Amino acid sequence: MVIATPDPDHVYLLTDAKDKKRIREILTERGLASYMNDTKWRELCRGMYQLPFPPAYQAKHVHQAPETHELEYAPAYFGDWARTHEASLGLHIEWIRIAPRYTEHRGLLVSPVIQDCSSELIALLTRIHVPFIEQDSFVVVYGHGSASTPI
Repeated sequence: MVIATPDPDHVYLLTDAKDKKRIREILTERGLASYMNDTKWRELCRGMYQLPFPPAYQAKHVHQAPETHELEYAPAYFGDWARTHEASLGLHIEWIRIAPRYTEHRGLLVSPVIQDCSSELIALLTRIHVPFIEQDSFVVVYGHGSASTPI
């Protein structure tokens, strides 16, 4: 899996032992502990396709600043939940903010419908024992956190 980084001359490859080591060093420097392992990330990614729709999300990687755009309340697109083994490894993920709603456009003359899978998402996270919080109508899953992380 390739991850874009703030340094344009370096792209982290999570299959590369040196890059995994560097990410672990970043975690140590920032005092972050792991809440999720690879098995949990895979279960989470697989479970998203059991929901009525795969919800959109915004991810914060441990080696990047947070994205500047805000995730919409009900995006008009689905989330791409890692369909390959390599893509579902979460070593680099600090948190994921999930929008459990989807805006379905039905035509120019008909108002869009907002589908909501909040209860199904929370049931999934509870069933597979993934730690999460509900925050401002979103569900936040932490891959790594510090003592001040609100889980």
